[in-house]
Amino acid sequence: MPRYFADIIDVKHAIIRGRDVAHISGPLRKRPGDMLLIRDMDTGYIACIKSMHAGEISLEILEQEALHTRGERVVHLGVCLIPPKDLDEIIRYAAELGVQDIQPVVAARSNIRHISDSRLKRWDDIILESVKQSQRRTIPRIHPMQNLEEFARTAHGRWPERLLAVRNAEVALSEITSDDVGILIGPEGGFAPDEEDVLIQNGFLPVHMGRTTLRSMTAALAAAAILCR
Repeated sequence: MPRYFADIIDVKHAIIRGRDVAHISGPLRKRPGDMLLIRDMDTGYIACIKSMHAGEISLEILEQEALHTRGERVVHLGVCLIPPKDLDEIIRYAAELGVQDIQPVVAARSNIRHISDSRLKRWDDIILESVKQSQRRTIPRIHPMQNLEEFARTAHGRWPERLLAVRNAEVALSEITSDDVGILIGPEGGFAPDEEDVLIQNGFLPVHMGRTTLRSMTAALAAAAILCR
């Protein structure tokens, strides 16, 4: 069952407002007296529904529960822009897998070069839905879009270990042991040769996930699954 975000009023009381109310009272068919899993930003609770009104559910908190991260490793995911619907899925499942943050990057072969405000809002909603579903403790962040050259120059401040997904690399991603690591996934068609050079010159280590060619969306999710141990 998802764990819904709630306003924690005090140690015994909480309130859920907004569109989750319609989902809880509608498809879930919850009623007063039923149990519900809730959370604030970093703590989980078991609660009992006390009353339900239009746009608001009042709850009695019964017990506190610890929330957890998926693994001990901190994982950063960089994704060069691809069709928005594919990016939606990357963000959804990367958040469930445990990625800490996501960096959109514009590369030479990116087939889109702009992210609308409505799409950014959709990504925020997707992340919250994934956090509710997976019950992870932390909430992933999506950074402002950067072009590849700018990202290459500045990534060292946020990614202690910097990886570059390249099919013909000598090192396998599964060999990486760092506890704080980021990986950049290229667009459909891969990186331009000069882009690989810029990234390597800025401390990115090429790694592979096998010798077959993966779509960008598949590569991003495979990398997240391998690294979020």
